[in-house]
Amino acid sequence: MLPTSLTYRNQMYKLPELLAPAGSLDALRAAIKGGADSVYFGGRTANARNAAKNFSDEEISYAVNLLHDNGRRAYITLNILHTDRELNEPGGLLKFAEHCCKSGADAFIIQDIGLSQIIKRYFPDIKLHASTQAAGHNLHSAQRFFELGFTRMVIAREADRENLKYLIDNSPLEIEVFIHGALCSSHSGRCFMSFALGNTRSANRGMCAQPCRLKYDGGYALSLKDLCLAAHIKEIIDLSPASLKIEGRMKPPDYVYNVCKIYRACLDENRNATKQEIDFLAKIFSRQGFTDGYFTGNRGAGMYGIRTEENKAESKKYKNKP
Repeated sequence: MLPTSLTYRNQMYKLPELLAPAGSLDALRAAIKGGADSVYFGGRTANARNAAKNFSDEEISYAVNLLHDNGRRAYITLNILHTDRELNEPGGLLKFAEHCCKSGADAFIIQDIGLSQIIKRYFPDIKLHASTQAAGHNLHSAQRFFELGFTRMVIAREADRENLKYLIDNSPLEIEVFIHGALCSSHSGRCFMSFALGNTRSANRGMCAQPCRLKYDGGYALSLKDLCLAAHIKEIIDLSPASLKIEGRMKPPDYVYNVCKIYRACLDENRNATKQEIDFLAKIFSRQGFTDGYFTGNRGAGMYGIRTEENKAESKKYKNKP
């Protein structure tokens, strides 16, 4: 149950949910303080950010209770592909899923269709969200996920405004849209570069080595700038997605807090971010600025950028500042 202020806010403006990342308990607390409506986080295994601190079983129970006590929702990430042995192993994934359900988690974010059907069979009351890693990018994807028992699809980050509008207007399930954070040079959920180059470091198993950020033949031909749609909040609200997602489970608590705070203000005031706010977001973390190229359809060389020493120096300067 949302607190009165959140319930009134969402009814008054029909706002989408603001969904924040948390790679640790401190980041989760920062998300609550920053104004997130919901937080997504993972356990110590079976999620796409194995390098994050992540949550023990005890911390998951604590985190879910903390979120619910503050009127927020808890989404657990199970967003990698799984082997048959992992799916059938006693005390493995099913045991973890059972613990999350008993703790009161509101939804699982899932990439693996096989896992989704097992979860649905044993835990029919938990909501299922099709991860962006499941590569849903059109109405046919949404319809199929709906038939499989999903209640939400996290749309691929490559979708533009017009495709988003058509999908949201016609989808049988909720649509979640990324608004801020890192972009992959490959289509969401379809990158095999890390596995091909590193043999065991598969992005679809939670161990991406980020080869797209490396230098090749004297240049950075694959490194995209981070996504930032803060300048488009009013038109995004008009599209009526169910949820707006911030990427960043590898980011520190101050990043989570500051990014949430700016998007929370823009949503509550039904406005786009100011230039000053976007500049501040860039100083918190950027790769030579941001891009909105996928959303606007203005794709090209301007979408590419790297994390420079100047960017790193700016981030240190603005750390922990509201």
